[in-house]
Amino acid sequence: MWSSSAARTLRALGLGAALAALAACSSFTPAYGPQSVAEGRLALAYAAPNNRLEQVIYQDLALRLGPGGDTGAPRVSVTARSDVRRLARSRTDNPRTEFEAVVTADLVVTEADGAVSFTATRSASAVFTRGEQVLADVSAETEAAERAARAVAETLRLTLLGALATAQ
Repeated sequence: MWSSSAARTLRALGLGAALAALAACSSFTPAYGPQSVAEGRLALAYAAPNNRLEQVIYQDLALRLGPGGDTGAPRVSVTARSDVRRLARSRTDNPRTEFEAVVTADLVVTEADGAVSFTATRSASAVFTRGEQVLADVSAETEAAERAARAVAETLRLTLLGALATAQ
């Protein structure tokens, strides 16, 4: 006959062995990061940027998708533009006014033979404030446009990964 404490100990050891076996069968793979599923380095060639916003987008894509430069690889070209609009009107004496910088980018992926394989257009925005200091206003607008360009680069990267995954 088993004593109740010996039976409990045996049950706990059996449960621990079962949990250890289950844990050995599974692994945790991060969705993002250096060892991730979405980390895939792609063989791409990037077009030359024509303005600062395109440079920010290309740098972000190259950082996350791979540096590019492969001959015979699909060519990624991005055309980016920004627009600024006032968010609200106020009749207060406060000289600070909120604006929004909107960056729109067109992505075109062209195969080595010249055929266009994928196109997409994405937009993102960032809010900034203007006051009565010209240098600060220009810096705020530039910084907001670059923040929006980084957000556009992220959506373009995810769109490109999705398009390439469904194409395979």
